[in-house]
Amino acid sequence: MRKQLFPAVRWMFFIVILWTCPVLAQTEASEQAVDTAGAEAPKAIPTQDLIQKIEEAVQETKVIGRKIEVNDNVIRLDTLFPEYVKFLQQQLKLTNNFIKSNPNRQKINNQIKKWNGFNEHLTQWESQLNEYEDRNIKLLERVKISEQIWKLTYEKIRDQNIPREVARRVKETYDDISSLNKLIVSKNNDYLILESRINKQKVDISVAIEELEKLKESEIYGLFYLRHEPIWKADFTELSKESDQAERGTEFNQNITESIKYTKYNFSSIFRYLFYVALFVFLIRWLRGVFKKYPYNALDKNLIKARDSIVKHSLQVIIFTSLLGLTYFLENRPTLLNDILHLSILIASIPLVRPFMRDSFKNMLYFVILIFILDTVKTYIWFSSLQYRLFLMLEAVLVILLLYWYGFRNMRALKFKEHFFGALLLGLAPLFQLIALISIVSNLLGYTNLTDLTLKISTKTGVYAVISYALFLVLSGISIGIIHNHFESREMGDSPQKKVIERKSLNLNRFVVVVFWFMIFLSIIDMLTPLNLYLLDILTEPYVFGSITITVGDILTFLTILTISFMVTSTVSFFIDSGQFKSKYVKLPKGIPAAISLVIRYFIIATGIILALSSLGVDLSKFNLMAGALGLGIGFGLQNVISNFVSGLILVFERPILVGDTVEVNNLLGTVNRIGVRSSNISTFDGAEVVVPNSNLISNDLINWTLSSNLKRIEILIGVAYGTNPNEVLKILKEVVHEEEDILKQPDPQILFSDFGDSSLNFRVRFWVPFEHGLQAKSDVSIAIYNAFEEKGIEIPFPQRDIHIKSVPPDSVEDRNVNPDDKLNPPE
Repeated sequence: MRKQLFPAVRWMFFIVILWTCPVLAQTEASEQAVDTAGAEAPKAIPTQDLIQKIEEAVQETKVIGRKIEVNDNVIRLDTLFPEYVKFLQQQLKLTNNFIKSNPNRQKINNQIKKWNGFNEHLTQWESQLNEYEDRNIKLLERVKISEQIWKLTYEKIRDQNIPREVARRVKETYDDISSLNKLIVSKNNDYLILESRINKQKVDISVAIEELEKLKESEIYGLFYLRHEPIWKADFTELSKESDQAERGTEFNQNITESIKYTKYNFSSIFRYLFYVALFVFLIRWLRGVFKKYPYNALDKNLIKARDSIVKHSLQVIIFTSLLGLTYFLENRPTLLNDILHLSILIASIPLVRPFMRDSFKNMLYFVILIFILDTVKTYIWFSSLQYRLFLMLEAVLVILLLYWYGFRNMRALKFKEHFFGALLLGLAPLFQLIALISIVSNLLGYTNLTDLTLKISTKTGVYAVISYALFLVLSGISIGIIHNHFESREMGDSPQKKVIERKSLNLNRFVVVVFWFMIFLSIIDMLTPLNLYLLDILTEPYVFGSITITVGDILTFLTILTISFMVTSTVSFFIDSGQFKSKYVKLPKGIPAAISLVIRYFIIATGIILALSSLGVDLSKFNLMAGALGLGIGFGLQNVISNFVSGLILVFERPILVGDTVEVNNLLGTVNRIGVRSSNISTFDGAEVVVPNSNLISNDLINWTLSSNLKRIEILIGVAYGTNPNEVLKILKEVVHEEEDILKQPDPQILFSDFGDSSLNFRVRFWVPFEHGLQAKSDVSIAIYNAFEEKGIEIPFPQRDIHIKSVPPDSVEDRNVNPDDKLNPPE
């Protein structure tokens, strides 16, 4: 049959494609014709509807006029912009002087960050104006159509004999709409002029940033460029002099002013961020309640640390995570505000990390704070050239001493498996010491560019490692808490699957934290931006294949969207799986969560596929008819698959069977393990896993023993010998049934005298038990009845038959009269 079917299907697809191609071409041509034709032309208003339409036009004019009124934000922007232009011109002059002063790379980075903040500020203004312009353009389209309609209406009524009052009102309505049209155009022109001025300032800012970038990449900022003479040739009389412009730090007062302005401008954003903080607080409190409700025990110390971070240090987790999230919520922060925020994050991470460190390393965290402050404060203190070099040398010596005191002395005492973070840092301690030593040597020789870089690596790497470890504890605590609640609420706390998922979540958290730390490290060594530009050039490089142009970025976006879609569906399936969703806030009938999960998962997959194809530039509208034709071909060629698919949807939404039900179909008795879209899995009581097509479950007779109730009635047939008192038998049977623990009291067990049998008095014992206890309960009751009858001397008879012989063959009679010994020894 298959050999006959597949050639037919191939021919059918060939015919469908031949039929579809001209249809698609014709459809595309018709679509172009419709597009060129445009919308339906406006028509004059009928005379009988004039009064009603005039009233509607007046109301619409008022509404549109109210919408196009200049917003307070635009008024404030128009007022502040001239002052902001003057401010930028002053900053541009200061930057030009700064470039001439031969600053170091750190100060250039601070200047670039400051100008990026200015650019972001103007971008926000520009986006506001764009919103108003887009809104006005949409309103203008409506007004133009109305203007044409009322113009045609006015020209029409001039040739008709209608009251002058009505004609006057039509003329006034037309004039009002025309004025509104001109007003919208005028306001949009004003917005465009202001936006153009803002864009000009953004161009000037881009030029300033480019100049700073060129300066940073110039030869004098190379790592091995001799910026100063060796320190033994320096004039030490400069120690008592004031600082020169070459090594002067950022002015502290200016940073305070910028930070205050930035905070005021972003106050509404900070207030919105508090909403997310409140949600996170609710999450942490819920997880803490989960660990208290379901005690958590594990052999892995990393899992115990993750639990303790939520249970014992929930306040520290909230403060640390809130501050860390604020760094991503507020972009292009002033230098002072950025340093204060990072210092606050470091301080907040100390009480979170310190309890999980050995006693000999706990005090090291306070020196980490000290090093961070020393490395930051040099940005705000005015130094002479020699003072700055001596300050760097002092900082490098302090780093070496701390690494020796806390590193080499305890390197062998720490086990890598038990203290991954501490052992990793100790393993890298010799490398950090070497980098700090290079900083000292390069400083002595005058290669201060190399000194700045190596000192940043040896100081800030450890600082952000502490923050990264605190982030790892928070992520692990949240993930472990969610996994623990998922399994414990389903009474599956000892499941091997739980341990596997916990280990995978820890590994995933480690990967995320390592990536987080690596991105910061690239930013420290000024390689993040060049790397981003390099990758952007590679990802946006176009490759042409025939008429298709594609980039590596498009392919990666395609794969990323699909990967994220399947990861999200797996997460949904994990939380709402097999109808086991439980919540004290939402009560759902059995089977509904599985249907919801299926709909959500397939919706996410379908959306992901559409977005992934769109990222490749595929026009899905060209596949409308092709999809219909392919659907027709698939319907003929894959009838069984489609039948099973539709049957699977019926099983999910109609719910005749659910996961965990005991069913019987086609002489197959077992438990439903999974209900898929194409087939379902049934585990028999013999241990076999049977894959049953969904169409068989729909079309065949199906017995579900546990759909509405998991109770099963058991019936035992007993016979006693004639002459036994039936009342005593009923009494004994009732006592036996009531003594059995698994038998339900409601419905009441039934003890019945059935009938007079050929060999016995027959009785029936009927009782209800949970389905899973049915076989064992029947066995226990039967044995108990036998023991009770034996104790009371009641006989359970076997079948008896009376045989009446009417005739006997002669040979049989002679054989009965012969002695058996004679048959064995016949006479000679």
